[in-house]
Amino acid sequence: MLQNSLRAGVTTLVLATLLACAAPAAAPGAAPPSAPAGSAAPVTDRPPALQALVDAARQEGEIDLVWGEGSVGGREGTRRLTDGLNREYGLNLDVRFTPGPSFPEMAARITQEYQAGRRATSDVYIGADHHISGLMANNVLEAVDWSAWAPHVRDPALVAPQGMAVTFETWLPGITYNTVRVTGDAVPRTLQDLLKPEYKGRVASTPYASGFDRLASPEVWGKARTLDFATRLADQLAGLIRCNETQRIVSGEFDVFALDCNGSNALKAKAQGAPIEFTPALDVPVANLVYMAVPKNAAHPAAAKLWIDYVLSREGQDILFAEEYMDSHLVPGSRTAQQVEKLQASGATLEIFDVARVQSRDEAELADVLPEVQRILSKK
Repeated sequence: MLQNSLRAGVTTLVLATLLACAAPAAAPGAAPPSAPAGSAAPVTDRPPALQALVDAARQEGEIDLVWGEGSVGGREGTRRLTDGLNREYGLNLDVRFTPGPSFPEMAARITQEYQAGRRATSDVYIGADHHISGLMANNVLEAVDWSAWAPHVRDPALVAPQGMAVTFETWLPGITYNTVRVTGDAVPRTLQDLLKPEYKGRVASTPYASGFDRLASPEVWGKARTLDFATRLADQLAGLIRCNETQRIVSGEFDVFALDCNGSNALKAKAQGAPIEFTPALDVPVANLVYMAVPKNAAHPAAAKLWIDYVLSREGQDILFAEEYMDSHLVPGSRTAQQVEKLQASGATLEIFDVARVQSRDEAELADVLPEVQRILSKK
């Protein structure tokens, strides 16, 4: 019980770093591809387990989805994915999307609803590894045998322990910079580059210390090195901004921003012609996995399971990337995988933070890292 309480209590603190990040990551310079225009004819000879789920979803007739406009392409992305699901399975699900709160706020709401015996606000929950781990500790999520029926969830690496969630996006933290003000050899490739004298007064970081909890992991930098770097970086900073404040880099208010939660916002702005670029930091070989899960108290569980499976299809991932500039590096054909390969080519071992890894860590040991780094960066 104590271990579960620690894990659930640390969830919100540690993953505050990821909350302002929900949105786009892509191969640098690539415009978002359009999702396939055509759709396959509905399959009529499905395996019995899959057909039973399709029939159940048809009976449900609808699906309630609640998350922020920065996740899954917001209203438009959600609509396109539901349309694709309806085409694939010959359904006519009525998707009811409502813009909602952050990952931890939604996790808290669904937990309260489950404990009170009320239906979940959203049939599908979206969250990062720590949020899923916290919900699992509170026994909120349905255990699903995806391998028994899901045609697009075949890789066991996609699935959280006990089948309680499936990863659909990979976030790579890195460096965003203004391509007019930072060019050529001056472009930083590592976080250590930002400590050079020429960057003093030109760099922004986040008030919530995005990514520093990952750096503090023993497998990456460790706690001592992370705190030392934060102290030295604080002397270089010109200010603190959120990961979604990309326009402040475009305008030249700041020349460089690190750690950016991921490259989504920068690459989307770049595709629209802004002088901005994102690069994974070569000394931060970290991949953060984001998941979808079905709450036990979901009103439309069959539709929710089919929806998640469709998002993991190649067509679903293409729609996701077109809307968000992000997909899962674990799905064949992934664009995000190109950035993962770039990190791996640097010679570093990529550290993947998933639910299983979070559950195996000593959360209490790292609980004070983010507050300490936040204090250092804000010079309080």
